[in-house]
Formats: sequence, structure tokens, C-alpha cells
Amino acid sequence: MGVKAPLVIQKRDSTKAVSNTGPLISAFQSNSLVLLTKILDRIYLPAACVAELVKHGWENEIQAASSWLMEQRLNANEEKRALIFAERIAHHPSSKDAVVKNHLAEAQAIVLALRREHSDDLLLIDELAAREIANREAVNLSGFPGLLLLARRLGLISPDDLKQKLELCRRQGTHYSEAFIKTVYEMANWDRR
Repeated sequence: MGVKAPLVIQKRDSTKAVSNTGPLISAFQSNSLVLLTKILDRIYLPAACVAELVKHGWENEIQAASSWLMEQRLNANEEKRALIFAERIAHHPSSKDAVVKNHLAEAQAIVLALRREHSDDLLLIDELAAREIANREAVNLSGFPGLLLLARRLGLISPDDLKQKLELCRRQGTHYSEAFIKTVYEMANWDRR
């Protein structure tokens, strides 16, 4: 199977997002949080996402960005729907983890993105199985690499900066292959003004 390129998004006057854990961990790993604040006006996080970020040691970063990163809780019906999405993600052919509870943060982010109030917002998810499930729901989808491409398009970073950020994430354990990073880097170079 070939390398899938990230969706390239366009900056609108007001851009908000609902995020899963992965894109924010990549932002923290690559010291890109300030960059993201120049692209996105606000990011909404489901409770499971906040819990995962704290578990991974990013509590100080969350607190430092608390006026920009906003936690939102799901109601009981949304929690049930998230569990269904988590099961779909866990059993998806692209999933590398069949444990349903390990996909609750992604599933909660999808459910949150489906709220009417977030219908124009981006859903930030990097994990392939979760992205494929989210695509079926017709949400505006991107991931951390797509945000970096937007930053490049807006003149906030160079293609080399983008590549360095993705490589820094990979060295810290994020699953960006060399081929994927090369593809995103080439996309950043195509977009030269």
C-alpha cells in the first residue's frame, strides 16, 4: 500500500478544531504549539483526550495553553456513540490495536466533531483506522502534518522546518515513516510561492 498524504486544509477567517491526542503530542514534541495558535483560534478536546495527554506527561503544556485548549465533556448518549466508534476503530483492518478502550479518545473526538456547533471545525486525528472511520462521517479532517502544510502555505514555516518537525516527532516515537515524511516534505516544496 502506498503512503497516504495528509489532507491540505485552507485557513478561513476563524478556524477551530476538535483534536485527538496524537496531533497534540506531535505539536508538543516538535515545539509547535505556538505555531498552531497562529493557525487555529481554538482546539476542543474530549475528556479522554485530556486524560491521555496527562498520562503521557503533557499536563504542564495543557495548563499553559488552557485558554486555547478547551476540554468538552460528552453527554451519556454521546458516550455510548463514542463506544460504538471505538469498537469500529479497534476492529478496523488498519488498526494495530484491537483493545476497544484504547480508542476512546479518538472515538470521543469524532463524536465531539459531529456536534452541530463543530460542523465547520476541523477534526485532528493522525491514526489511520480512526481517520478512515471519521471519513465515513464526512467531517472536516486533518492531522498534524496537514496543519504543518497549512503553516507552510501561510508562510509561517519553510519546507525544511516542516521536515525537521516531523523528524523530531518520529525520533520521539510518533509513527511517521521516512517515506511519509518525504511525501509531506515534497508537498511543502510544491507549494512554494
